[in-house]
Amino acid sequence: MNEVLKMTRSVVVLLFAISLLIWGIVPDWRAAAAGCMLGIAAGSFNAFLLRRRVDWIGVMAQGDKPRRAGTGMAGRLAMVLLAVMIAYRYPEDISLPATLASCFAVPFVILVCAFFKLGRPRSGKG
Repeated sequence: MNEVLKMTRSVVVLLFAISLLIWGIVPDWRAAAAGCMLGIAAGSFNAFLLRRRVDWIGVMAQGDKPRRAGTGMAGRLAMVLLAVMIAYRYPEDISLPATLASCFAVPFVILVCAFFKLGRPRSGKG
């Protein structure tokens, strides 16, 4: 699982860097690139929160008592809402559709990275 998340982190940083490069080079696409950067940041934070939740469930399954439960899905929804509110507040600087699409892009990146990392069976040959 850690290998998938390392690969995902690399892809997300690459997407963020591409968005930053587009923001700096193409003035007409600055709002869309800023929305992508905001959405990628929110989606990455949501992935971090979800990983903490999965680790917490693993601790509970072992029978240990964790410190506290946390907010669960409400925290992840609040992060997306915060990103959307920022994009809504500054429509001339940040594109709302790009922000929404990028918020939900990180889980798909995780899915694709998991497919490439774990999907191929290894027979030990070649």
